[in-house]
This record gives sequence, C-alpha cells and structure tokens, in this order.
Amino acid sequence: MKRKILWVIIILILAVASAGGYFYFQKWWGVKEQKIQMGLASDKFPWRDYTQEELNKMYPQIKYADVLTRVTPEETYAKFREALRTNNLEMAMEQLSKESKKYQENKADLEKAYKGGKFINIYNEYLEKLEKSYMYESIAQFYFIEKKNGKITNYPINFIKDANGDWKMDSL
Repeated sequence: MKRKILWVIIILILAVASAGGYFYFQKWWGVKEQKIQMGLASDKFPWRDYTQEELNKMYPQIKYADVLTRVTPEETYAKFREALRTNNLEMAMEQLSKESKKYQENKADLEKAYKGGKFINIYNEYLEKLEKSYMYESIAQFYFIEKKNGKITNYPINFIKDANGDWKMDSL
C-alpha cells in the first residue's frame, strides 16, 4: 500500500513538473520566436540571444560611423569652390552626396547654373572660410557668414559621410 501511494505521488509530481515545463516552454518559445523574427536571437540551436556587441555590428545605428575619414568636409567644400571657379560641372557634382534626399534637386540646380554660365557668380557667393556648426560621426553642418549692407547672414551647408569615408555635401 505504501508503495502504491509512493508511486502515485511520484507520478503526480512528474505530471505537475511536465505540465509546468510544457507551459514554460510554450511561453519561452513564443518570446524566443519573436526575437528570432526581429533578428535579436540566433535561428540556430540553442537559439541564443545576440550580445549587444553582435547587434551593433549587425545593425549599426549610425550609418558609416565606424568608417575612417578620408576627405574632410573642409576639403570637399574647397573642391566644390574650385569646381565653381574653373567651371567644372563634373567636379562640382562629385562633391554632392548621392545618398542625400536632395541629390536630384542639387544636381538639377548645378546643371542649370552651369548651362546659364553662373558658376563664377556662385563661386563669389560661397565664401572661402567655413565655420563648424556641429560634426558627429557621419553628419556635419558648417556655415559661412556673409556681411552685406550691415546685415550678417549665416549660410549653412550640410555634409554626410559616405561608405568610403568621404564627406559629401548634402545641401547647397
């Protein structure tokens, strides 16, 4: 009789443990499945969560932040001014960021100015000395100050770093 009671207790404990394990696994697997779908966990057994370092490599938060700078914003601006001075449309276009939302607009503006023979006028408007407004890992803003008729005007120019580490103009 004692053996029967002992077996019943053991079977009940195993049944409760199995049911608890099953429900825990169902909840755990649902969460793990969501993490796998979102790319936060490996889809290979044992379905481990990625570390923060692995996530940073897989999903960089700032595009091209880890790319070393080859050409600074000041150098890009100087090349742009030189292209305007020498009436070189191709060189001027090379200084524009192709990843910019305004790329087509900037390109069209440059082509229009080139066809109208206004590069030298624009060159005279873009002053040589640039001041830094801010500069982060892959975006920057510089400006030049124009003083005319007692008025002081800031003209900002935005830059974006590309995959090669070259800073390109985002705005004209």
